[in-house]
Amino acid sequence: MSLLAEIRAAKPSEGEALGELHRRSSSIWAEDRPHFEARPEIFGVSAEAILEQRVRVAFDAEGRRLGFATISTQPTGVCELEDLFVEPRAMRKGVGAALVEDAAARARRIGGERMTVVAAERTLPFYEPLGFVVGEGVQTRFAPALRLWREL
Repeated sequence: MSLLAEIRAAKPSEGEALGELHRRSSSIWAEDRPHFEARPEIFGVSAEAILEQRVRVAFDAEGRRLGFATISTQPTGVCELEDLFVEPRAMRKGVGAALVEDAAARARRIGGERMTVVAAERTLPFYEPLGFVVGEGVQTRFAPALRLWREL
């Protein structure tokens, strides 16, 4: 039986709770914690993205938040997966993959042709089975990363 029961658009009242989920999810990487402790303002979800319905939230059957994803689209047909965060207790149970597929389906419906994401190399075992391939290297606020992409 799947842990995931529903994915729906985030509500404005969920912003704070999603920010806390963001913090918990990010904190699984011990090597990143010093960066996060020095910059706590990075946690959160854009109120604008929520109002534009670009943030989707996954729930279990009891209504507990399991994770969220934020996308942006460009006129060029490219969709950027900006955020993908899953509660630590729900990791490796299909929630992240379901959120990626939900984002891809939504991007296709509005004419998206490609999805990109900036991710750490350590996340390749998650993204590659979902059809992402490595593009170019990029520099993030904290460390070098990779831009991954997949056709929609």
